[in-house]
Amino acid sequence: MNYDQRRAQLADFLRTRRLAIQPEEVGLPPRTSRRTPGLRREDVADLAGISTCWYSRLEQARNIRVSDHVLDSLADALRLSTEEHDYLLALAREDARSSASIAPDGVPPALQRILDSQHPHPAIALGPRFNILAWNQARTDVYGDLTKIPSEHRHMLWLFFGGYLRELIQNWEQSARSVLAEFRAATGLYVHEPWFTKLVRELSQNSKEFRGWWQQHEIESHHVTTREVWHPAVGRMVLEESALVVDDRSGRRIILEIPQPGTGTENKLTALSRRPHQVQVPPRHVHRKPTSGKQRHNHF
Repeated sequence: MNYDQRRAQLADFLRTRRLAIQPEEVGLPPRTSRRTPGLRREDVADLAGISTCWYSRLEQARNIRVSDHVLDSLADALRLSTEEHDYLLALAREDARSSASIAPDGVPPALQRILDSQHPHPAIALGPRFNILAWNQARTDVYGDLTKIPSEHRHMLWLFFGGYLRELIQNWEQSARSVLAEFRAATGLYVHEPWFTKLVRELSQNSKEFRGWWQQHEIESHHVTTREVWHPAVGRMVLEESALVVDDRSGRRIILEIPQPGTGTENKLTALSRRPHQVQVPPRHVHRKPTSGKQRHNHF
């Protein structure tokens, strides 16, 4: 198995975290003259109790073996969060699983019934690659018909960075950065796989925001995220998104969107569910809330 890509990602992750920490944050005196922000390599090596030469080889993506004890020391030195620490371990361990362990696309009927039972609340099922495997009608009512999107772009990152959701979601940047950080945290085991490198390459070519944020190497696990949506038929809705991991070792997860209390979103979702079901195309350009005059009704 080729681990060059994983070592490169490990080097980049260590470098971005090192440069994000100021000396005074780890008990070192501030420096009046600095060519680069953050800590120096020798600072990290001293804090972790390893040699500067050895640590430098890690940031150079050299082929060296790293013990869990050293990785734990580096995590402490760089003040990594629990999610970042797990990501570091995933990148550094050469015995990690490959794509052969990823379950085939698709969901069992019982999982589809779980999605359908959430109506009128949107729900989708994701695979371990963050590709969209299944969804319910409420998801179509709110965001548009995923069957009209090419199957290779039926992926959470493509939905956010390919133009499908940018005008529909009012807090797009916050939502997009959160999804990107969650994707990175969940896919550290697969950074050397062809599908991973192809996805990153194509999204980097397609979106300047993706290209810039990807280089920042942000990591976070999923938490409740508030998403503000402007729907052309019912107006503003506020949805709280949560993720549930399917306990069948498939790597699948269910994403639920629940109305935020006190926003009128529940009534608007109910109203959408009662409309005649039509073929709805995910818009690339959906009008936001009108600034004056009567509200337009641009149906999907």
